[in-house]
Amino acid sequence: MELQPKSYLSLFNPDGGVPYAPGNPSSSEPTLLMLLAYIAAGDGKGAQPLVQWIMENRNPDGSIGLNREFPDQGLWTTPLLAIAMHRLGRNADRDSAIHFILNFRSARVASSPNNDIDTNLVGWSWVDQTFGWVEPTAWALLALELAGQGQHPRALEGRKLLENRCIREGGWNYGNKVVFNHTLMPFWDTTALALLAMSDYNPELRDRNLDLLEKALPEIHSLLSSALVHLCFARFHKKAENLRQLIHATIGISDNADLNLAHTALGLIALSGKRVLTV
Repeated sequence: MELQPKSYLSLFNPDGGVPYAPGNPSSSEPTLLMLLAYIAAGDGKGAQPLVQWIMENRNPDGSIGLNREFPDQGLWTTPLLAIAMHRLGRNADRDSAIHFILNFRSARVASSPNNDIDTNLVGWSWVDQTFGWVEPTAWALLALELAGQGQHPRALEGRKLLENRCIREGGWNYGNKVVFNHTLMPFWDTTALALLAMSDYNPELRDRNLDLLEKALPEIHSLLSSALVHLCFARFHKKAENLRQLIHATIGISDNADLNLAHTALGLIALSGKRVLTV
């Protein structure tokens, strides 16, 4: 059975947006990811309600927030907006989002003996003017690379931040590596996203962490991790047929009210075999 974004139309909201789960308000992250799934499927007509919702909810400064109720929160989703606008050929809207991303900075904080990270490196955060984390930094780097800004000083420092946050044994946690002398465990979804963002800029780091993900395949069961690791393996020409089967089985029931539609969209993008998140 071929899965397409339109298979999930009954779970979208009447306002044209997509909720995280059926019955909830439309939110930017699932709407943008579902738009990218439509782009990957080559269904521009079907994507138009999503584009309209996004344009109606975009902030004047080029960013996009969590949803209509909280437009100044969740601004970390702006890289998804830039990626979607790039793929739609809406370069002015993309550049407006990129301008915001370049000025959206994580805060430097005092170093602590309880961890071993460089707290002076500036990346991107979940919330404005707070500590920089791996995932928002990775999404920002993906958007900058697609927009031709991969050598911008912010991108260079963002990659240094990811290099610095990689756990010594391999993989990435959300931000720290060691807390109170305890090495944190890597998260497979975060590790895959960081690798996508690092691209081929650090081959030794790339290869070491791809090997780690290959060894971890028996431990990967969630839709989010399966989708992101599948996208990562496809980007670096690694086989991931078992992940493809897992994604298909998880999202194959299109009326499943328990689906997280943001994760479902990532699964659809992974199944499409199209590069919409990376160059």
